[in-house]
Amino acid sequence: MQEYEIEIKEELSRIEKIRAENLGEAIDKAMELYYQEQIILDAEDMKGVDFIPITPGKNR
Repeated sequence: MQEYEIEIKEELSRIEKIRAENLGEAIDKAMELYYQEQIILDAEDMKGVDFIPITPGKNR
């Protein structure tokens, strides 16, 4: 048997409503909530999964 490296990549996504004066402020608030773990994406936010073979000697 041979050994292979397979990258498993999940995509999680959710739309949050953020009240702000402008788009930049809304993005900043969303990032702050996310990094303070007040927004936590979980299995219900799963949008897809990919299985990618890694070729030896190539950059990922």
